[in-house]
Amino acid sequence: MKSNAKSALGIGGLVVLAAAIGAGVFVLNGSKIAVWFVIGGIPLIVVGGIALYVRGVVSRSGTSEQQYVEKRARAVAQDFQETVRERNDLHTAYPGWEFTADAQFESIAGDLRAEGVAFDLESGAFDLTKSVKNADVQSFEGIAAEIDRVEEEVETEFRSFATAELSRIDGALDRLEEVDLVGRDAAIDKPEPDAAVPACRDSVDAARATATETIETAIETVREMGRGDQRPADSDAIERDLEAAEDALDRTEFGGAVESVLEARDRLRDQFSGSFNAERDAVLTLVDAVEDAGVAAHVDAEYIDAIDEVESAVTGMDSALDLSEVSRRRADLRRTCVDVVAALERTLAGEVEPLRDADLPPGYYAEPAIAGETFVDELEGIDDFERFTERWREVAESLADAVGTASTKAAVVGAYDDVAETIEAELEASGEVTDDDLPVRNADEFLGLYYRRNEAVELDPDVPVLRPGDVETHDLAVDIAYERGGSKRTATLSLSGSGYDETATVETRVAGTTTFADVPAGSYALEAEPGDDAFAPIEREVRVDGETAIDLEFTEQSLRERVCTDTDADMSEHLSELRPRLEELFEDEGHVSTAMELPVRSAHAPCLLAVWAETDGYDATETGDGEIVVFERDRLERELTNVVRYNLEPGERLSFDDLERNFLTAPVPRSVIRDVIADLSEEHSVTTSGDAIELK
Repeated sequence: MKSNAKSALGIGGLVVLAAAIGAGVFVLNGSKIAVWFVIGGIPLIVVGGIALYVRGVVSRSGTSEQQYVEKRARAVAQDFQETVRERNDLHTAYPGWEFTADAQFESIAGDLRAEGVAFDLESGAFDLTKSVKNADVQSFEGIAAEIDRVEEEVETEFRSFATAELSRIDGALDRLEEVDLVGRDAAIDKPEPDAAVPACRDSVDAARATATETIETAIETVREMGRGDQRPADSDAIERDLEAAEDALDRTEFGGAVESVLEARDRLRDQFSGSFNAERDAVLTLVDAVEDAGVAAHVDAEYIDAIDEVESAVTGMDSALDLSEVSRRRADLRRTCVDVVAALERTLAGEVEPLRDADLPPGYYAEPAIAGETFVDELEGIDDFERFTERWREVAESLADAVGTASTKAAVVGAYDDVAETIEAELEASGEVTDDDLPVRNADEFLGLYYRRNEAVELDPDVPVLRPGDVETHDLAVDIAYERGGSKRTATLSLSGSGYDETATVETRVAGTTTFADVPAGSYALEAEPGDDAFAPIEREVRVDGETAIDLEFTEQSLRERVCTDTDADMSEHLSELRPRLEELFEDEGHVSTAMELPVRSAHAPCLLAVWAETDGYDATETGDGEIVVFERDRLERELTNVVRYNLEPGERLSFDDLERNFLTAPVPRSVIRDVIADLSEEHSVTTSGDAIELK
């Protein structure tokens, strides 16, 4: 804290003391005396206190009042010295900064000189003259306050300069970044609104260091661009621009330095633009040739990755200043393409070797002439890049085709024995084999090789499909029978396999016969549907190799066997848990059907009811809609008997619709109703006719 601040605090203390005394007088003696004390007493106390304070200071320091004045003069001069030297340092370090209040420094120096202090504004040196002993202490207090104001103005104006300087630097570097000459990790940081001079200096110095390094990098980048295989015609002018940039950088004129760098870059770009476009197009043309040649499937991925990397890099270049980089990438691409040809030659040699030793049928594979040639030396000797590209395309396409053919043929020959077994089995089972029947790649090649090694088959290459040649045919007689007789049923028989697929029907009450004619020798699948849900279908494998006859018998199947076939769960294991709910439903409704809300998934409901009915002695049937109904036949007989006894007169008819709606508890099929009526007919002379029952 400066000396005048201490003085102010002392005087302030006297004022506070006087105010406290005045308050005490007011409390003890009344307001009138207190008013006179405020008017006369407080000023006397303050003036007296100041006099005593000054005398006390002088007495404590062992000096005279003149010495005190000299001490105060020296302290104020030292404060001004710090401010002047700070301003001078800022002027020296930052020539672009101009302090607008220099006249105030002259004024303060003049005030000090009037009080006996000689001050040099250039060096900041000062000297106390003899006349300082006669100076007024209060004058130095006023000078000290003026110094504080000037110091604040120095800080404010330099902060504004720092902010503007940082903005100029940031803008200059942005121009370099926009043309991709440099890259920056972060923008220039601006000082805080209340930052002091040291903090502002740190920000400006750091930004200048960053700008200097960045612009030097840009200068070297442009200089390096002109050192490639393609040299600019006006290299001297470009170098002069770069030297001008370096000179401006030495003067911390960053905007001018950037302008010179960009002028050099523009000169270089204008001179390289034609060569750059031609070079870039040549590289991309060779990349296209690589894609068109189809070599990617036959060489290691590292070659293709290297070519893709070149394409990606060159595609991203759009400035003539990238000419040297494009030329370097072109050399890399050329070298990689030659390596690709060498790799194809090695691969082809490896694929052809086993085919030479294999026992192949005529016409299956002919070794290409290119298999014995080498092209690496020829390609390396071609200097013209366009001619290199065309020749490389021809060689690579031929090698890729040869490798593709040889590798496919070699793979087929190696796996032929296993696939031939599959072909033979499929021929016997289906009578033909297509490429979709073989779970291998290049299935058509396997079919072709099998055809060439087996004279007994025919090949249609357009499909492709293999079929047997001329084969013997036979008749197959099938005799069917039902386990029990009944109304007429229509059985459907299907015979398929070895290219043969025929269907026949037999209508009979108990037994019948049908014949499949001209069946080629081989193995077949015979399927027989009984046409009656009470009987189980039949599936059988048959072998036809002469005049053949077979017998089929449809055996009865229970409802449980029929509806539980596709159910994975074993319902008998869950029946004890589900039985109470089923019995509750039966008690309430007089029947249970799959149309009700059952305690299992709908897919399992038919099987559940069939198992429950069979286990617990209920009757069960299936309606025409596929609904399973569990009921009691005895109850149905009682209901029908009551209808016959009490609701029909001889000669009257009752429709099935009215019967079901008004008298029957369970929604059973009408076939069940007819069966029960047939049992009652002997006792009650009742019969069914059409859609009604009739009492004779």
